[in-house]
Amino acid sequence: MATENFDLLVLDDEQEILDIIKETFAGQGLRVRTATSVSKALQLVCRYSFHVILSDQHLPDGNGVDFLASLPELGIDSVPILMTGYMELSIATEAINRGKVYKFVHKPLDLRLLQETVEQARELHDVRQRRRLFTREVVENNVRLRRETEAKEASLRDATVRIQSGRETVVRQQVEIESLYSEIQKAYLQTVTSLTKAIEAKDKYTRGHSERVYYYCCLMAEDLKLPESSKVDLRFASLLHDLGKIGIPDSILCKKGGLNDDEIRVISTHPELSENILKPLPFLDKIRRIIRHHHEWYNGTGYPDGLCGEEISIEGRILSVADAFDAMRSDRPYRRALNLGAALDQLRQGSGTQFCPKCVDSLTRELAISGEFKRDTSSWQDERWVTDFVNARQTRRVVDRVCALE
Repeated sequence: MATENFDLLVLDDEQEILDIIKETFAGQGLRVRTATSVSKALQLVCRYSFHVILSDQHLPDGNGVDFLASLPELGIDSVPILMTGYMELSIATEAINRGKVYKFVHKPLDLRLLQETVEQARELHDVRQRRRLFTREVVENNVRLRRETEAKEASLRDATVRIQSGRETVVRQQVEIESLYSEIQKAYLQTVTSLTKAIEAKDKYTRGHSERVYYYCCLMAEDLKLPESSKVDLRFASLLHDLGKIGIPDSILCKKGGLNDDEIRVISTHPELSENILKPLPFLDKIRRIIRHHHEWYNGTGYPDGLCGEEISIEGRILSVADAFDAMRSDRPYRRALNLGAALDQLRQGSGTQFCPKCVDSLTRELAISGEFKRDTSSWQDERWVTDFVNARQTRRVVDRVCALE
């Protein structure tokens, strides 16, 4: 039973190597434990919790691959790294297939590379922990949602029976049904919203991204004098546009270098994944289309449908510009954030090809007046906006029904 957390466990039968590694990490604030045998290491992992385990392949009472492969069976979720003086194909294959090894470190050790590798493994461990936490939260919300939905649907059936029996007035019956239906919608929306927290847990570079994108969408919507309904749709689309990234592997989302062609194809599926997640919510049909098309290009070379010009809704074109601008102004695994001038230059260069010229001009004009996003003490991502939106829709439907009866 683990009673204390450590950053790193190092397993090697040469005490000199253990001393060098421990000294290397001493000035970095890492908590390090060492072992010279598999038996000693097993005692330590049963007593303590480690973020990263660094093991030599050749040990006096076993080998590194067997040791690392045994950890999941013991319920240990440390990130494994294998050290070896040479790398045969058979060892590499076995380490990946059985030991689930994150990376290999060759001897003699390059201490700078070792430090980078261990730090990356610690970050991966933290991401996995946060993802487990939010995944558990989503599962719990889904269980609660199923129970609430079953209860609301039972109430809805009862209300329908009462309507058919004529025990209540028509208007009162309709109001009750709309109220129950709205409660179901709220429960679905709150669960979908919780998924966005899981996405930010996977990718630390997108924290606050949705909130900032909504701010820039609002600037353009006001400037272009869009109706209130479009502003509401953009609020939903801003929050949910990256929902599909919950299905993109961490290795792609958090990759620090450029993506290869296969990885680009995988991450390009996230607008369609977002749309599929939202399909059970028919009242979000328009918002699903906005999200599906926020990576379409104005000249028709975007994805997933190759739309061009005004084939893309004005809301989709606004979201595309806001999303791209905030990405340029944010740190990413593969580059630092651009300054404001460079980001605006990129938008202007893409005007007419990637971006709608009208939207680029609008955002440029509004940024000069209102400035970039500034965080305040409140958050528009709390549950109140879900309640307000659904209640507004319910009120409109009830009024329409009453007017029809008159």
